[in-house]
Amino acid sequence: MKQKAIVDRFEGEFVILEREDGKYIQIPRENAPAMAGEGMVVWYEGDQILSIDEAETARQEYDLQRRFERLLGRRNFT
Repeated sequence: MKQKAIVDRFEGEFVILEREDGKYIQIPRENAPAMAGEGMVVWYEGDQILSIDEAETARQEYDLQRRFERLLGRRNFT
């Protein structure tokens, strides 16, 4: 079954994913797209990353930037 996760980090020959339930799994780096990077939202099944969800990744980056701007006390964020 296809599931969503976030690329947490790279460790040697593995990509470490954080699942939606907060648990971590490792996928062999050879089973991941070359352009996969930390913080990207991906779809995976078994030990294979199937695709990068670019829209969801962009949305999460935007939300994170807004939170950071609020912490700094800036009100002119887009």
